[in-house]
Amino acid sequence: MLVSLALGMALAAMVATAGTVRQAEAALTDTMVFVSNRTTGTGVDNPTGDYEIFTMNPDGSGAKQLTSNAGNDIEPTLSPDGTKIAYQSEGIQASNPEGDAEVYVMSALDGSAKKNLSNNGSGVGDYDPAFSPNGTKLAYESYGGQTSNPEGDAEVYSMNTVDGKSKKNLSNNGLSVHDRSAVFFPDGTKIAYVSIGIQTSNSQGDEEIYRMNALDGSAKRNLSNNGLAVDDYSLVLSPNGTRIAYTSQGKQTSNPEGDPEVYRMGALDGTGKRNLTNNGLYVHDYEAEFSPNGTMVSFVSVGGQTSNLDGDKEIYRMNAVDGTGQTNLTGNDANTNDSIPVFSPDGMTVSYVSAGAQVSNPEGDFEVYRMNALDGSGQTNLTNNLATDGIFVISRR
Repeated sequence: MLVSLALGMALAAMVATAGTVRQAEAALTDTMVFVSNRTTGTGVDNPTGDYEIFTMNPDGSGAKQLTSNAGNDIEPTLSPDGTKIAYQSEGIQASNPEGDAEVYVMSALDGSAKKNLSNNGSGVGDYDPAFSPNGTKLAYESYGGQTSNPEGDAEVYSMNTVDGKSKKNLSNNGLSVHDRSAVFFPDGTKIAYVSIGIQTSNSQGDEEIYRMNALDGSAKRNLSNNGLAVDDYSLVLSPNGTRIAYTSQGKQTSNPEGDPEVYRMGALDGTGKRNLTNNGLYVHDYEAEFSPNGTMVSFVSVGGQTSNLDGDKEIYRMNAVDGTGQTNLTGNDANTNDSIPVFSPDGMTVSYVSAGAQVSNPEGDFEVYRMNALDGSGQTNLTNNLATDGIFVISRR
């Protein structure tokens, strides 16, 4: 998931490292949700140039500003039925006089009915919301001392989507163990998440991927469970909930170079681990995303290779089972970086963020694009807001 100081720099870092952050896709309603610091344009009310949440149609038309705070509204995610948006808001406002990070919900249609759901006191930050499949619960990360977390480290919580009640610390690990990046399984019974810190199930204390029961946090299990100095993060679940794709970094038999690679494993027990990208030294692969039918995985690759001689960030796709058929979809020139790939609900297109001077974006700022998922053809700049735009996030349901 996920950002308080110099937000422009923080968000830029999120794009650069993506993996710990949850980014983007068109929802089942075919509405795209994104974050922008634009200050001009039809219907834009953002004189301070902070980050606000917008929606638009899949072709880039109909852009609508939903939030308008003096602070920053980021990390939007659509509810499964497409009617609500949960998001993270930072900055002093009537519903948050402390100005720390809080999880809100609002109407996806027009931004009405905004409600601070987490609404914790000063010094407690709440981040990175994720809807349950039926839309009644939100999982999120809470950081800071509170009755349910006296140590104040990052923990995975859940709460009701309507009113923020029934808050529960699900991960509830001891001092200096941080849990984040929660994702519900498709059936809603379990939550996968990332945990870092020394604990019985992870004596090395590096980043590992876990799962637990969504109701009460019981039955925690370390799924990746790799050895010392191997970090596993940036998890995504397959649409049927049987597999997890993730980034693994650190020297291991399947990755002697130790650079970031995209792996997959069984979602229930961590069996069947396989390095899907398995590229050579100095090639980093991350930001995996399953296609809606689960047969393909998109990812970002950076580093010189036959299919990318410039070595900048490019978006690829591959077979989700064995990593075969790796294809560079964006194939842009040097100094153009493409990231945050997400399939459309029908799997036919991929939305992504591109930054760097190119014919469709001579200013070279961050813009949201769309292309054909099979071969990368039809690349179209959807936002195209000259140098006033700074788009970093598209919503992921």
